[in-house]
Amino acid sequence: MTRTLTFLLLLAAPVAAHAQSDSHWYGAASVDISLLQDTDGTIDNAPVPGKTVQTFNPVKTGIGGQIAIGHSFGPARFELEGGYTRNTQDRYVAIVPPTGTIPGRIKRTAWRAMINGYYDFGHGRVQPYIGAGAGVLSAKVDFFAARAPFPAEAPRQLIDDSDTRFAYQLMVGAAVRVGPRLQLTAGYRWLDAGSIHPYDARGERTTNTYRGHHIDLGLRIAF
Repeated sequence: MTRTLTFLLLLAAPVAAHAQSDSHWYGAASVDISLLQDTDGTIDNAPVPGKTVQTFNPVKTGIGGQIAIGHSFGPARFELEGGYTRNTQDRYVAIVPPTGTIPGRIKRTAWRAMINGYYDFGHGRVQPYIGAGAGVLSAKVDFFAARAPFPAEAPRQLIDDSDTRFAYQLMVGAAVRVGPRLQLTAGYRWLDAGSIHPYDARGERTTNTYRGHHIDLGLRIAF
């Protein structure tokens, strides 16, 4: 009986050690290439009361970053993430008679706080993962340009306001182990906060969307 119990304990020891090693806290940080979708927009009561200006906004590739702290439970991981992105425009298209492209200095910034869940596949040096998250995103629009439909007018501050919305994200990627506690990560993320409604300098509501593709490159350190 004693020999059998000893044998079973010896068999269980590696399994217990493996489970122990797979349960740990970690910190993560990454840089972000932000590829927001171009967005259609509206401006209420412009160019005159009772009318609505429709716009098209071509958004340039932006940059950002995020940090996270999480806990791994075997193949499952859960984390709290904070992130920031910045995208710009150098023009917008006013779709009103007359329709035309108007130069501008336009900046879109966003802070977000998310709760994410992941599932890691395998235990090799390269470890693919999938994930999803939800939280809040605060997007600010800084819009300096001539008014539509007056492209010859002097540029002015048209919008300088933010809006906070529910957001979700879907992730897929892989981690490459480069040390006992260190992994390099590369991933794709779809981030969607739906319609945002910052107000313009007159106090009138505007509408845009905030969604797009993101490429993340970073590292993860186990504690």
